[in-house]
Amino acid sequence: MTAPSSHVRFPKRTTGEIALGGVCWILTLEFFAGQVVAQMAWRTPYSLIDNPISDLGSTSCQYRLGVHDTYICSPWYIVMNVSFILTGALFLLGLYFTRYAWPRRRLTTWGFVFICLAGLGKIVVGFAPENVNHVLHDFGGLGIVWGNIGMVLLGFAIWQARRWAAGLSLLLGGLGLVGVLLFFGATHGQALGAAERLADYPVILWMVALGSAFLVWRRESLRQTKMGAN
Repeated sequence: MTAPSSHVRFPKRTTGEIALGGVCWILTLEFFAGQVVAQMAWRTPYSLIDNPISDLGSTSCQYRLGVHDTYICSPWYIVMNVSFILTGALFLLGLYFTRYAWPRRRLTTWGFVFICLAGLGKIVVGFAPENVNHVLHDFGGLGIVWGNIGMVLLGFAIWQARRWAAGLSLLLGGLGLVGVLLFFGATHGQALGAAERLADYPVILWMVALGSAFLVWRRESLRQTKMGAN
């Protein structure tokens, strides 16, 4: 790990509260579990390549007309929609509990704003499935864009202090933005699902990685405190 800069430190603190935030971010892995469970109930083929994630949360069976007519029917849609809401809540809780770990910089502030919007977007998507309120659902879906921008900004914010974490943030944020461009250029039946996953999954991976790091840093801090006391 790169030693922290004398001017910018990350993490600035390693408290139990920050470790709790790390746990919240690690728990965003449930987003993947929710998709697997919802997909298992499908009686028609569900394609990770062509079907967007939101199809798993559709509350009614329907045909989508497009390049390839597709029948969408997700019996366990409630699992997926609860997963969306829970994931968004974990975004926000993790951000709140880890707030004192980050350097106080304008880049950090804006990074927090965009990650917060990403979390709120997930919650909106869960409460407004694609077939219930398409406009509101799409508005919430923009959280995918904001999440990737937030990662990039936070990566720049900690670049002087923790290069591996900054590099990971920039790499995953950049990868997600590539997915965003591919997603906006795709249509259903043309690798739409793959593009969305490329855009959406990096922020979860980032949170799991940073969340795990916060736990490691907390453990190291406690160990050093114990050694100092002895």
